[in-house]
Amino acid sequence: MKDPTTQLSRVGLFQGLDAKQLQSILRVSGMEEFEPGAVIFEEGDQGEELYLILDGKVRISRHLSIVREEALAVLEKGQAFGEMSVIDDTVVRSATARAHEACTLLVVKKEAFQLLLRSDRDLAYAILWNVVKQLSGRLRATNDKMMLLLGSGLF
Repeated sequence: MKDPTTQLSRVGLFQGLDAKQLQSILRVSGMEEFEPGAVIFEEGDQGEELYLILDGKVRISRHLSIVREEALAVLEKGQAFGEMSVIDDTVVRSATARAHEACTLLVVKKEAFQLLLRSDRDLAYAILWNVVKQLSGRLRATNDKMMLLLGSGLF
C-alpha cells in the first residue's frame, strides 16, 4: 500500500496542499475494510463521508429501475469518491458504492473535516479553491455535452 499522504495529495479536493495540511486531514480520518460485494453506501443515503481507496476496487452504480442497476464506474486504488458530502450539508448519495473486491478505504467524516476547516483558514481556502476548480470543470464538461447534443439534433 502506498503512503496515504501521497494518495491523499492526488485527490482533486486536496491537490496542492502541503504535507502539514495533508497530515491534518489524515489525523481526522479513519480506515475501514469491506469484503467483496459489501455496500459502502446506498443511492439516496445522506452523505457524511469522503472515501479514498487505499487498496482494492469500488463499484459505483445507479438504480435504473426496481430490477436493473447500471454500473457507472469501477474505481481503483488512489481514487476518491463522495467528496461533495463533506462540503455540502444537504448532499444525498446519487449512486450506490459497493466493494467490487476486498478493499481498504480511508474515510474522512464530515463533522471532523468541517471542524478542521473552521480551525485552519489556509486549509479551508485551499480546499474551497479546489472545489471551485472541480465545479468549473464539471460545468464545462456539461456545457460541451449539451453542445454536442444540440449539434446532433437530438434536442
